Amino acid sequence: MNTADERLRAAARDALGIFPSDGELPPLSLPNGTHSRSSHVGAASGVRARLLGTIRARAWLTPVAAGAAVAIVIAGVVVARQATGGAAASGSGNRSTNSQSAAQNRERAQLDALVVKAFVPATGPQYDAGSRLLYLIQVRELQATAKCMAAAGYHISDQAAPFNLSTYADNSQMPDLQRIASTHEFVPPGGIKVPSYSRAEQHAYNTCAAQARVPFKGLMSVGRPLMSQWWKVIFRIQASGPVRARIPALNTCAARYGFPNDPYGNASGPIKAFPDFMSWVAGFMDGAGSRGASNATLRHLARHWTSVFVTCARPIVGAWERLQIAAQPGFLAQHASQLRKLDKLAWQLLGHHSSH
Repeated sequence: MNTADERLRAAARDALGIFPSDGELPPLSLPNGTHSRSSHVGAASGVRARLLGTIRARAWLTPVAAGAAVAIVIAGVVVARQATGGAAASGSGNRSTNSQSAAQNRERAQLDALVVKAFVPATGPQYDAGSRLLYLIQVRELQATAKCMAAAGYHISDQAAPFNLSTYADNSQMPDLQRIASTHEFVPPGGIKVPSYSRAEQHAYNTCAAQARVPFKGLMSVGRPLMSQWWKVIFRIQASGPVRARIPALNTCAARYGFPNDPYGNASGPIKAFPDFMSWVAGFMDGAGSRGASNATLRHLARHWTSVFVTCARPIVGAWERLQIAAQPGFLAQHASQLRKLDKLAWQLLGHHSSH
């Protein structure tokens, strides 16, 4: 992982508008496969990393503060829906109906909030939470794929592996500093499982997986341009004067921990952008991994370098997260019609009332 890689991935994210041009997500990792080697910092191994070229950003902001903007923006939609549901329920005079309607409203409000975090995240915690929407989609795709494969005479498990941030994490533009500080890991241990199939079974799988993605293309066709526009806002904020003003302090902090020395030789110059710092930190983890370091050594290195990362990243990540949180409500209000479409599609596809 190096600075050039980060910039190429960032450019790819902008060009692709977050999701691939065909609107399809990569297939869900299947159980009982083999593990590919994953980066210790989760820079390129995850689904969103491949789609976005990003790495995540939560800082020392409290979850309440980080989520406040989302709650305010979607409140009008949620309250209107609850009021409508409540009126219908009270008219029926049926307690069971009231209870069912209230539960459905709560579920839909939670799904609405998840949609915002998935497509328009302003902080690392929001980005992390939003990854669960992608996971839910992939779970449904796996179930449909397994059913299709069974009809073709093949068996794959329809039970998805547990949600794992190593599939999605982003530590360059959306780092979750609170999670990193508490876990002493850039991403949870794990990797992307790559199933091994015969040629005929692979052909059947490809066909079934493509069919399984069809129901979600509408959701992605609405979400992709919204996400693309939002990440342009993110790029502008993270390249803005108030954020750039934090770069000298980032250099000073990194120097206290040995910058520019790194496992691959001295860095070519001062840190000019946050991905330069991320690449420098990553070098110590990836360098040790490439030399065959033991798990114990890697855990020791992770404990040290996650502490360095959080300490030095805190001021600059805090600066851009404050600006992103401030920009989020206006952006969502401006794109309210797209958001409502996403909410409706997500509910149709992922609500408990939908077919599993």
